Amino acid sequence: DKNFVFTQDTPLNVWEIEHNLNKFPSVTISLPSGQVGYGDVTYIDENNLTISFAGDESGKAYIN
Repeated sequence: DKNFVFTQDTPLNVWEIEHNLNKFPSVTISLPSGQVGYGDVTYIDENNLTISFAGDESGKAYIN
């Protein structure tokens, strides 16, 4: 199945992600500490989503 890894180097409280997978994928967030991150995922459409955090975060989003 299709997947995409998004890297957010600069800490932000909202990550805007264009994944172009043509679906509403699952999202797993990994923080630089290696811990799983938690944020609110909002699907804009089948190719775009945002992740909102309580404060600024950097890390990776594994999208599949």
